[in-house]
Amino acid sequence: MPGHQARPEPKLPLRGFVLLALVAFFWGIDWPIIKMGVLEIPPLPYRAIIFGGGGLSLFAMCMVKGYSLTVPPRLWPALLFTTACIATYQLMQSYGVILTASGRAAVMAYTFPVWTVLLGAVVLGEPIDWRKGGALALGMGGMALLLVADVSSIGGAPIGMILMLGTALLFAVLSVAQKKTAWGAPTLVIAAWQISLSTVPMAIGAAFTNYSDVAFPSGLAIFSVVYNIFIGVAFCMWAYFEVIRLFPVGIAAISAMMTPVVGVFAGAIMLGEPLGATEFGALVLIGAAIGLPVLTRRQSWRRDQEAVDMPKP
Repeated sequence: MPGHQARPEPKLPLRGFVLLALVAFFWGIDWPIIKMGVLEIPPLPYRAIIFGGGGLSLFAMCMVKGYSLTVPPRLWPALLFTTACIATYQLMQSYGVILTASGRAAVMAYTFPVWTVLLGAVVLGEPIDWRKGGALALGMGGMALLLVADVSSIGGAPIGMILMLGTALLFAVLSVAQKKTAWGAPTLVIAAWQISLSTVPMAIGAAFTNYSDVAFPSGLAIFSVVYNIFIGVAFCMWAYFEVIRLFPVGIAAISAMMTPVVGVFAGAIMLGEPLGATEFGALVLIGAAIGLPVLTRRQSWRRDQEAVDMPKP
């Protein structure tokens, strides 16, 4: 139409890209670190400890920043729903990573962008344009390379892979629910409540765990716990939820595809898991998947001038 101007695409804050890069790296190297921990500490007490500690860390940060910890009554249904998603997918992830190679477990879990984009289209009305479709195709191609490279272990650990697929589905539901809810409170406060409340079912399960064959953890297992309290849980959960607030949920999910690549390489370095040409091919494909929806957007980068509630190290 004459005089018609296309609506400019929303600009994506640079801060969001920085947070995504940090989450991809810290969660990526966390897969072998988690395996170090859960091989010595049963999954339920392991998760109860890291989530309890992570929640307390975020509450402490909220108090340092002077945030109110009050949650309006209207938000409690959404808060409890997202909390249930977190608790369930974390438990499925813990058992799944024991039954599979840590890097391959990361790959299966990170099929969640497919489900996130589809749910985002249905629930949030986010369109699936050629960029998202192309990015998903490239990203899933990279995932397929990683899975085909270890297809024998997948067949030998079907329960582990089913658990990781369930993790992916639940994480997609969590991402969309987090985006859809108008929280009206700092991400730091909401994340503190979500993480702390999700500790409750884990702690109940931990109380009924049989510890007769559990020895005092090694230094590596203790490192795994400390890393996950402050980095894997407190920082990364807050950062991912903040990215969801800043970005369309589909772009946030696609960008997170780099995490399993980091996980596979970290598993090779830390645990001696196999690494070859397919891993490098997957790195190229997933890197292209991440770049496609971002670099093809006009004026997609901007500095975020809004107030920042980012925890300082």
